[in-house]
Amino acid sequence: MRFERFPKVDVSILPPNPAPPDYWQERAACFGVDSDIFFPISEEEAGPALTFCDSCRIKEECLAWALKNGERYGVWGGLTEQQRRRLQRQVA
Repeated sequence: MRFERFPKVDVSILPPNPAPPDYWQERAACFGVDSDIFFPISEEEAGPALTFCDSCRIKEECLAWALKNGERYGVWGGLTEQQRRRLQRQVA
């Protein structure tokens, strides 16, 4: 099964100046989870990471940080690498 999920993201609600992860990672749903989960080999394997993101109360901060800092790898703020690239192309 090919991973096709692309959530709607309202970029206007993302913090314009996100703090670095040191300031918010302890409040994240993924805090203390093995980071390997968030760096899947393929899009199809991103499900477990996205499950954590779906329940996270700070995913907008996380996504804003990843977008602002050009995080190229891993799942950040509920989006995979490919999803973030698509989002960046849409808002460019």
